[in-house]
Amino acid sequence: MNKVKTVNLGGKEYAKVADRIKQFREENPNGLIETSPSITKEGISFKARILKDKADPNSAEATGHSMSVKTGEKEFEKLETIAVGRALALLGYMASGEIASSEEMTEFHEYKEKKLEDRIALAVKALSGAKDKAELLKVFQGLDDLLSEDAVIEAKNKRKAELGIRQ
Repeated sequence: MNKVKTVNLGGKEYAKVADRIKQFREENPNGLIETSPSITKEGISFKARILKDKADPNSAEATGHSMSVKTGEKEFEKLETIAVGRALALLGYMASGEIASSEEMTEFHEYKEKKLEDRIALAVKALSGAKDKAELLKVFQGLDDLLSEDAVIEAKNKRKAELGIRQ
């Protein structure tokens, strides 16, 4: 396995696709990286094919795929990068056995953070709309992993004060 430069995300080491490509190009000057997109109503997908030596029909080869239903800024380019990164990882250009690239993991962490923010916003709205002490308690008890979030505690305490609840 080829060791490439890494970044630490969430306690694990991930390699940037650009670093994987650089190392691949240095070690395989006759290598081939080709990508092909597919755009449908459902979203965008990419297939990347990497061949270590295009002059050798028996050369090591790998493919990587990516797909998304998002159509945001730079989504097309991100998906191509992810597919290339996965193909390179399958050829051994990875960090600590991790196939995912730092770009994928950064996006995943951003997605998780956004999802948490959305869940907190819904919890605050539900707490703020509680009509009485019983409903406020029921909503709060149903929040499980959000109970310790500052915004949730603040919304609960504010609504308690508004409803005249003292304990």
